[in-house]
Amino acid sequence: MNGAYSASLLPLDTSYIDQNEFFEELIDATAKLEVYKEKIKDSKLDSSWFMPTLQQKEALASSALEGTQATLDGVLINQVSPNEKDKNLNEVRNYYLATVKGYDFLQRHDFSNEFFYKMHEALMEGNVRKPKDVGVFRTEQNYIGKNDSTHAITFIPPVPEDVHGLMDNLVEYINKPTDKFRPLVRTAIIHAQFETIHPFMDGNGRVGRMLIPMYLFFQKQIELPCFFISEALERDKMRYYSLLNDIRYKNAWNEWIKFFLVTVTKQCDKYINIISSINDLYDRHLNIARDLARSSNIVDVINTLYQYPIITAKQLEQNTEIPLTSINRYLNTLVENKILYTDKRSRNRTYYYYDLLDILR
Repeated sequence: MNGAYSASLLPLDTSYIDQNEFFEELIDATAKLEVYKEKIKDSKLDSSWFMPTLQQKEALASSALEGTQATLDGVLINQVSPNEKDKNLNEVRNYYLATVKGYDFLQRHDFSNEFFYKMHEALMEGNVRKPKDVGVFRTEQNYIGKNDSTHAITFIPPVPEDVHGLMDNLVEYINKPTDKFRPLVRTAIIHAQFETIHPFMDGNGRVGRMLIPMYLFFQKQIELPCFFISEALERDKMRYYSLLNDIRYKNAWNEWIKFFLVTVTKQCDKYINIISSINDLYDRHLNIARDLARSSNIVDVINTLYQYPIITAKQLEQNTEIPLTSINRYLNTLVENKILYTDKRSRNRTYYYYDLLDILR
């Protein structure tokens, strides 16, 4: 491994990219992303109800790429009863909160270094692994190593003196690109460039993966920053890391972009199926619940379960403003009819919506 990498500025030299090499993959990915967008828009359940749960799933997958040990059930239980001592769960929670903060920022502003600072601050909040510098670009050299017992160095990012200039260039490219590439191709370039710069001492992989849906949202390719790719990258992580290194040392941009587009298509297929299954389940259980409860309040209860598939009566009360006595009556009815399951504790019971959890898992 020879010294720190000297990164090129964007836009890329056009000789590095031959769009014929990934033309079909781009058509497929673009079409599938449009289907995914329409699927969300046409969902019978408003996306604001189930997107937080899918974002938790993304937070888990992205954190897993960095070696965080957690499960989806553990993450959702942590929403009900936060465990401040569990660093793994806190890292996943922080990822989710950082995506929310990034979305809020981009509704009012263009991309900027401040955007990246705020994302990093949220990611490193509280009791988690913390680098020396939080919410600022690094002033020391960092290294990328294998996530195994050897920790062998696989890439040395640019020297800290170059980071600000490279990030200024990246932000300018994001906001005002001068090349002719489609947004999905630019997304692949932007993600790879951010990971190459590695501007923070820690958390670069997670911030870089958050950047994917944020940029697609910014470009109006999706209506919420809710295109989640980390799960697919986790499945192919050795290829993912290898292809990122190949663009650095072999200028193999065509191979990286093709892989990225195929990954987008695969993940779109998966989430289209998930949303279809969620819609079917929602329809079926809402009709049953309406017949059982004979009250319009049950709609709010069912909707909230899609945001919190693991929940307590108190949490339901806070989210719906329905009186607790009514909440308990609805919950008992849903348990009796096998829509919900509970731990049956005498106080502070937790309720599990297993049919939804099975879809998400």
